[in-house]
Amino acid sequence: MENNQQSGDNLLISLRERAKELSCLYTVEELFNRPGISLHDIIRGIVAAIPMGWQYPDICRATISYAGEIYRQPGFAETPWVMHSEVVSQDTDVGMVSVYYTEERPAADEGPFLKEERRLIDAIADRLGRRILFEKLKDV
Repeated sequence: MENNQQSGDNLLISLRERAKELSCLYTVEELFNRPGISLHDIIRGIVAAIPMGWQYPDICRATISYAGEIYRQPGFAETPWVMHSEVVSQDTDVGMVSVYYTEERPAADEGPFLKEERRLIDAIADRLGRRILFEKLKDV
């Protein structure tokens, strides 16, 4: 009976994590679909939205580097607990999305990060790369 309870609790925790990740992804997509929003504002919005999608949002901070600028939240400081994903546009690295934890957490799939968080950061970086390409083509 206790195993069933523990299994149910683990499932509930997993479902909550997936819901947070989806909410983050939806917020990012809403930024990309907002009419008239600048790339600068999209990137700032992504930096603000990322922590809500990670397992430990209270100690999660994000940065995005693009075109010589680094977008980050106030009070940001680099730590050893980080995951990165390259932003690629037209087969060229044009930036980086980075997610940091400000405190050590137990080991998971990739340091303290979950494999689903790897997929999420990669999806965000990919989507940002496509938006950068769109903006460049629009300018042409």
